[in-house]
Amino acid sequence: MNNKAKDLGRVALGTVVMFGLYWLYSYVLKQYLPFEKRALGIAGIVLLYVGGTGLFFWITKDVDKQSYALKEKSKVSVKTVQLCLLLHCTAFFVMNILTAVSTALGLKGPSADDMPMTASMVFMLLVFNPIVEEYIFRHLFATRLLKHGERFYVLTSAYCFAILHGVSMGPIHIPYTFILGLIWGYLTVKSGGLILAILMHSISNLFNAVIVQKLLDISVEAVGAYSAVIMLLGIIGLILYLVNRKKVVLDGTSGLIDKQALRDLFSNKGIWVYTVITLIVMVLKAVL
Repeated sequence: MNNKAKDLGRVALGTVVMFGLYWLYSYVLKQYLPFEKRALGIAGIVLLYVGGTGLFFWITKDVDKQSYALKEKSKVSVKTVQLCLLLHCTAFFVMNILTAVSTALGLKGPSADDMPMTASMVFMLLVFNPIVEEYIFRHLFATRLLKHGERFYVLTSAYCFAILHGVSMGPIHIPYTFILGLIWGYLTVKSGGLILAILMHSISNLFNAVIVQKLLDISVEAVGAYSAVIMLLGIIGLILYLVNRKKVVLDGTSGLIDKQALRDLFSNKGIWVYTVITLIVMVLKAVL
């Protein structure tokens, strides 16, 4: 087994153990604890991001860590940022299509009603989650995997990020968050830091969660009109990406994903363990 496979296996194991600890608490243990809802929620966050992250560091302690910060600050062009913003709308478009299909098939899709926009929820979506999730899936992954290739890192971080959201948000969110993960991973590589990824993550949550929920409080028609505009922007973003795809350069060549990166990801035993455990939790959560 080469170093790339070993490193990916350890990162995958560390991530699934980190979130597995949280799933065990949330879906099994929490219901037996005699504390109020807010205290239980805070305890879960601490368990995940302190205890879980500690386990991740321990499991990946033998992985060689390398800084990915650029020696010379690189400015991502305004056009690139604009395209990335439009591609966020493309992700929203894809999720809406999948939601419509699942509804037509009689399946329950994700509902914004399940996420009331309290002040604490808005803070989580716009500040806490963007910072913490980008730190884990872009920063920690980059320090351990980026040395093996930019496409390999971008694909791996996006895949692991997306699969986990299948547990928390439902399977329909997997393609949506996968597209977002690709965008944020690409921006992390090109900027050599997390700032752009964090900002984009926060903007995505603002436009695709907070605003949607606020409009639901007004009327379904308002949500429909807003979604139509976002989807139109998403189509524009997809067209612009296809026209300019050769300008997306990773590892010194054009293209966001290649066959080698896909082969390295899906031939890895650690990724298969990660995927199977996550899918089992996803199914158990839906059934129970």
